[in-house]
Amino acid sequence: MRSSLTLVTRPTLEPVTLAELKLAARIDGEDEDPLLQVYIATAREAAEVYTKRAFLTQTWRMTFDLPASGLDCELGDGVYDLPITALYGGLPRVIPLLRPQILTIASVKTYDTDNTETTFSSDNYTLDTAGGRLILKNTASWPSNLRQQAAIVIEYTAGYGPTVNTTPQAIRTAIMMHAQRMYDSRIMCELPEDCQRLLRPYRIMDM
Repeated sequence: MRSSLTLVTRPTLEPVTLAELKLAARIDGEDEDPLLQVYIATAREAAEVYTKRAFLTQTWRMTFDLPASGLDCELGDGVYDLPITALYGGLPRVIPLLRPQILTIASVKTYDTDNTETTFSSDNYTLDTAGGRLILKNTASWPSNLRQQAAIVIEYTAGYGPTVNTTPQAIRTAIMMHAQRMYDSRIMCELPEDCQRLLRPYRIMDM
């Protein structure tokens, strides 16, 4: 099932504060503060891409197409009155959401073949926060006449939490090390190997 991921709202803080980086790098004065903040944000984004996680609370939107085919047999000649999902396949009952940890699902929107938007009730699904999945309840089903492209749009918040200290210390250390490396070399360098070692326990391998 093809999907796309869009960042809606960036985190309002960084896992490493400016004061922490300046203390670790032994930097005095405020002249380079804007540059240091860029290094922190760059290091955090690199760590999020490497781990495939969100750190501080942020909002994401995932858009899904219908699967390629829902027919398990060939139809003979003739005219058939079938829902669009019979041709393209229905949405699965379990949908993985990228950039866990998933905190809340803000909304689920579906779009039919007339491009009409409908809000899918939260009574129809549950959020598996540990697994980062939307799970359709046994008593619920997806609408049958969904368009093929961008049939469903899920908006959700992700991250370890809203404050600096909610991010695991190893992740914060890796971000600080990377930011300091960029400051020392004055270049936007890739995530160093020693930082990757700190981040590997948090890396999601199956997404």
